[in-house]
Amino acid sequence: MSSIEWLKAGTTGSHGTVVELCNLLQKLPHPGIRMHYYIGRNSLIEAYWKSVAWPGQGIFIGEPLAKPFAN
Repeated sequence: MSSIEWLKAGTTGSHGTVVELCNLLQKLPHPGIRMHYYIGRNSLIEAYWKSVAWPGQGIFIGEPLAKPFAN
């Protein structure tokens, strides 16, 4: 499924690899770490980058400055 379809449906952002995944989990965001930072008042892009070990081979689309849990 295209990430664009997720954005049209209301998703705030998405992350994917730009090079074949090859079962390397370091390229993908760790869900627990990402949510820890996102709920902890980080922006969406900050939470994503803190949860990916190898962010250089990924692409983020969406609203990077979304902060729904900020004061």
